[in-house]
Amino acid sequence: MKDGKIMESSLRLTRLDIDSLRSLLRQKNIFSMADVDYAIFETSGKLSVMKKENKQSATKADMNSLSTKVFPIATEVIADGTANTNNLTQLKLDTNWLDQQLQQAGVKSLSEVFYAEVQPDGTLYIDNKDDF
Repeated sequence: MKDGKIMESSLRLTRLDIDSLRSLLRQKNIFSMADVDYAIFETSGKLSVMKKENKQSATKADMNSLSTKVFPIATEVIADGTANTNNLTQLKLDTNWLDQQLQQAGVKSLSEVFYAEVQPDGTLYIDNKDDF
């Protein structure tokens, strides 16, 4: 997932859906796609992942200095152009907030989004659909 723009086509090639990918990432203790710099689906069926440099394992001292968490983990709010209103409600957010975030990111419609998740710091990670 070096470039988020190729995620959708890469998933199609490997015959994975977004939920299967998220499950494989969680097995690697990665709970947010925004933390992934690069991922390779190996021929053995396993996933090899390189985290972004600033998301690699931290020391206890590093963890004590991080007090900006708003949410416990990254949470899916859009999958294949559809808003997950249950997750938004659990995060005490709504579709108005989501629409505003998308507009700020230059996204005109939910249908343009392949996947989006709210990060622990409250920001929104967006992967747009790649319609060729």
